[in-house]
Amino acid sequence: MDRRLFLGTLAAASLAGADTKAWTFAPSPNGKTLTAPDGRTILSYLTSRPDGVPLAGNSTCCFHPLTTPSGERVTDIAPPDHKDHRGAFLAWGNMEFDRPSGIKTGDFWGWGKYAPVKERMLQNRAMLFSKAAGPSATITIQNDWMLEGEKVLDETTTAVVRLEKDVNLFDFTFRLKSDRAFTIRQMAFTGFCVRCRKDGQYFMSNARGRVDLPDCNPVLPEENWPAEPWYSHTNALSTGKTIATALIDHPGNPASTWHYTKQISFLNASISALKPVTTRAGKPLTLRYRVLTHDGEFPAGLVDRYAVSFRKR
Repeated sequence: MDRRLFLGTLAAASLAGADTKAWTFAPSPNGKTLTAPDGRTILSYLTSRPDGVPLAGNSTCCFHPLTTPSGERVTDIAPPDHKDHRGAFLAWGNMEFDRPSGIKTGDFWGWGKYAPVKERMLQNRAMLFSKAAGPSATITIQNDWMLEGEKVLDETTTAVVRLEKDVNLFDFTFRLKSDRAFTIRQMAFTGFCVRCRKDGQYFMSNARGRVDLPDCNPVLPEENWPAEPWYSHTNALSTGKTIATALIDHPGNPASTWHYTKQISFLNASISALKPVTTRAGKPLTLRYRVLTHDGEFPAGLVDRYAVSFRKR
């Protein structure tokens, strides 16, 4: 090939590469932010407390914000009613660990009612950009659950994000493993939680429509809402915009009931509400959830469609 033609072709290829937009998972002030090829912020993973955020407890590790297709934030962090809530996060408030020095208990949620919070925290070890293709990207989070300076749980969380025409879709897989047995003691709530915004008029729904059930009691698991494939939270913001978030449970998870109160406004399928959950040494506890975010109320049948495809895997 002629040298000038070769150099021209190389330059054109370089310019084309420079114009190609791609997914990024880049450092941000308190963690990393996943940005779509069109520049939209899809989610952030926080590993340290943002300035001015009065987050209670010792752990920040959470997905916040999660956004709708238009970029509207659906999650909240350290709201006035419960400063221990943080975006979309996994934690339990009453855990028991069989350690060489004896049984130890821990609250990694930050409530402190049933188990100690002091010297119990999640420490992030890595945030990895696994892959991206077209409208989908995958990130991996690795955390150490620390109790009095000792790692008691190894967490690997995978988040697969897909930009659909009508929703942002987030598939979360949590894998937790310990070198010794551990137990999640019975509690009405905690586990995987999506703390929703409530700066507006909001309501809960499931496959049969709006839900009008009594508020749950945080100390009475038997008063939780019944098991369902999914519940959603819809919020008409004061700005005039409506946003909606759905949490879909997976049948491979331990049996759950759902905890909700209007004053708090979160989506939480509690695997420890019916009975304690014990995991043997070296055996991973794997939990799967799908979250959908949407601009406006969910159209009839839309969440069901995404629930069926997720739950049959």
